[in-house]
Amino acid sequence: MAQTDKDVRCELSALYRILHMYGMTDLANQCAGARSIENNNYSFVHPYGLFYEEVTASSLVKIDKQGRAIDSDGPWLNDGCINLAQWIFNSRDDVNFYVHGHAENVMAVGGTKEGLMYLSQAAVYLNHLIGYIDYEFVEDKEFSNKFISLIKQHDILITRNHGYYTIGKTAAEAFFRAYYLEQACSVQVKNLSMGLKMNEIDKQKAAYYWENMDKSKDYNYDGKTEWAALLRKLDREHSNYKL
Repeated sequence: MAQTDKDVRCELSALYRILHMYGMTDLANQCAGARSIENNNYSFVHPYGLFYEEVTASSLVKIDKQGRAIDSDGPWLNDGCINLAQWIFNSRDDVNFYVHGHAENVMAVGGTKEGLMYLSQAAVYLNHLIGYIDYEFVEDKEFSNKFISLIKQHDILITRNHGYYTIGKTAAEAFFRAYYLEQACSVQVKNLSMGLKMNEIDKQKAAYYWENMDKSKDYNYDGKTEWAALLRKLDREHSNYKL
């Protein structure tokens, strides 16, 4: 559990590196962010143009509630990531981390009217969290209002034809939701490509399954079961993320 902003920086840097390890990147065009634990008016993002595999704790940039870098002479920042930090952290006090991704399979599923279907276990424990928003390249006031309204209601947003946003109390939770969203969408794309009749899980049964999953003491659906092992893997293979 983070106690200082140094800890937050390490957690966010680890999140970037773990996303890279699992191929969840799009060159320089995605982002993750974290809220400051020392001052809720601040958050951290990575410099635009820095690949996920290059991110370190010290390279992260602190920004204020308006998305302005504390160090005015700092590196170039992605406007979209600055917007996300404002929209998410200013409207969700319970959220400390977010991931924005451009996974191809999520884009494919988001580009259909049906959206994510109940074709996998991952879809069962994620679908109730998901909202959808139409893609807009110009993120004007109207778009920001729509985004804020939806992110207040959902822990995952799929931007149709574009990508996704997952949020969480912890880096582990934001990653868990991103990882299994990509898995659920990948399964759906493969199912649809087979040209066979699909066996979709009944929605009422899916709701019942999730209710039992959520109450289970045998597993955690916030990523904490896996996070410690992910950090150990990162320490073995890319320990410079802490620098």
